[in-house]
Amino acid sequence: MDAIRSSPTNARCGDGRRDLLGALALTLLAWAHVFILPRFALTQPLTVTTAGLDLSPATPLTFLLTAAIIMPLALRRRLPLAVLAWTALGSAVYEALPQPSTLAVVAPLIALYTVGTLYTRRTLWVAAGLAFAVVLPFSVPGVPASRVIGESVRIMATFAFAASLGDATRARRAYIAEVEQRALDAEHTREEEARRRVEEERLRIGRELHDITAHSLSLIAVQAGAGERIVRTDPDAAAEAFAAIRQVSKSALDELRALLGVLRGDDESAPFAPAGRLSRLSELVGRVTAAGIEVALETQGDLDAVPAFADVSAYRIVQEALTNAVRHANATHVNVSLRATASELLLEITDDGRGSGVGETAEGHGISGMRERVAALGGKFEAGPGPDGGFRVVAELPYSRGGRGE
Repeated sequence: MDAIRSSPTNARCGDGRRDLLGALALTLLAWAHVFILPRFALTQPLTVTTAGLDLSPATPLTFLLTAAIIMPLALRRRLPLAVLAWTALGSAVYEALPQPSTLAVVAPLIALYTVGTLYTRRTLWVAAGLAFAVVLPFSVPGVPASRVIGESVRIMATFAFAASLGDATRARRAYIAEVEQRALDAEHTREEEARRRVEEERLRIGRELHDITAHSLSLIAVQAGAGERIVRTDPDAAAEAFAAIRQVSKSALDELRALLGVLRGDDESAPFAPAGRLSRLSELVGRVTAAGIEVALETQGDLDAVPAFADVSAYRIVQEALTNAVRHANATHVNVSLRATASELLLEITDDGRGSGVGETAEGHGISGMRERVAALGGKFEAGPGPDGGFRVVAELPYSRGGRGE
């Protein structure tokens, strides 16, 4: 119901009804004016109010002309210029005829005000000038010569006031509309920002879950396969494989628990950042090594000084690169190099696997996730076949754009 009531079509219908009722009310008031005022003047002496007015008795033509001039105001919002022209001409004709003074002369002023509320200032003043030019010649012939200039100025001032009032109303409405539009735009911007943040958080959570589960499940699959093959021939080695599975599973559960604690917000002791940090890089390398892949880790610079946002992203990139080496490349050896400078952290991970195995088809979630992490920090990322075969991942993580990071 509220939507129907506030629709533009219903608003126009409401304005039309109000204009029609207003025109009828003004017509009745003008009729009462021309009917009562002459009779009142017959019993009272002339005053400032009645002096200079034609107080002759009204005729049927008086009532007809009065209605013909005023009633078109019912269409003043739909046809403002046409109504202004009609009322101005009607007032001029009425003034030219020997008829008693009537309130119909205010009709062109109302029409002019309406033009001012709907049209530009230039159009308004052109219309006001034309209406004044039409009405003035028929308004001053019966005025004494000594008062012609004063009467002309009065009529001009009256038209100027009506036009100015309409222009001021239009400007005020435009200002209010602009303020409301700005408020709507601001609200829309806030909603868009909220949606963007939700989408970014959704992607971040997706990356975290992918990195945790993909890496852990890949190592578990490798260790489980190895344990299954040697469980009868080498029970001790199989036990080590199963112990590695238990350790990887426990580590993955710890990371998932930390991530879910942050999402729920009910665990104040849960770390804001994910559990994966460069300080645990040796554990990550150890798990991959236990899966049968030789990993050479080389670090330069002070990794403890790396900002948290770059620290977490670097860990996840190394983790995903090692996961790809285990799952896709069938690599036996991986080189991991990290170099921390004063302004950025440089990563390079290469393996001796199939190389094209990761990129044979469309870019998977792992590569795209690494690329998104680097892009969030404003860094550079490359992933593809290495110059000597295998697969190579290179990332530059600057420290200066961490506000957009994890």
